[in-house]
Amino acid sequence: MKRFSSTLKQIPIVLFWLIVWEIAAFAVGSNIILVSPRVTFVRLFELAITSVYWQSIGTTMLRILAGFSLALLAGIILATLSASFKLFHKVILPAINVINAIPIASFVVIALLAIRSERLSVFVAFITVLPIIFHNTYKGIIATDPQLLEMAKVFNVPAWKRMIYIYLKTVAPFIVSAACVGIGFAWKAGIAGELIGVVSGTIGANLHNARIFLLTADLFAWTITIVLLSYTMERLFRLIFKKVLE
Repeated sequence: MKRFSSTLKQIPIVLFWLIVWEIAAFAVGSNIILVSPRVTFVRLFELAITSVYWQSIGTTMLRILAGFSLALLAGIILATLSASFKLFHKVILPAINVINAIPIASFVVIALLAIRSERLSVFVAFITVLPIIFHNTYKGIIATDPQLLEMAKVFNVPAWKRMIYIYLKTVAPFIVSAACVGIGFAWKAGIAGELIGVVSGTIGANLHNARIFLLTADLFAWTITIVLLSYTMERLFRLIFKKVLE
């Protein structure tokens, strides 16, 4: 009930910005520069009834989720090793920080020289999300209460029980937070990779075509699609993790 009430409160805000958008489009007076909300949503509906639209979404989603899943797994493993071995942490940390600092465009250009364009969004999503998962998981592990660990050691609690009842309870919120932030970054980075690499049959390729042929309505419609998908995936991940941790 509270969630429904919260959603209702957002409607006036959404309507306000739609009106601002409509006024801005009217003031500009050019559909090439800025289209109105009405034109955008009509075009979105036209795209949504085509198979190309859903095939592009499916292809992009599978590849981005693959890169995100690999980053989630690798980030947790690397963070666990870093928390367990100080030398490993000193060695791996500079690499993670460099990855975090390099612009997405640079990764895309470098990746295009080494891997096939079909795998580009997987790689870019992976490399973008990895530092987020690593840093948050590492912080969660080192934040574990040392007194609980000492007590578990005194009472000879098995390692697997320590992992579930001590580490998991502490680290899980950090991982959930990183995952929910990371999925949004994965979408942005993955689609940017598809756009720069012009990967056929993807959302990024449709954005590229819209830009080349000055199809502004298509550009806005695909952008709204990306926002909706990113938001839906983030909410879905929060719901899944919440159920798992209950």
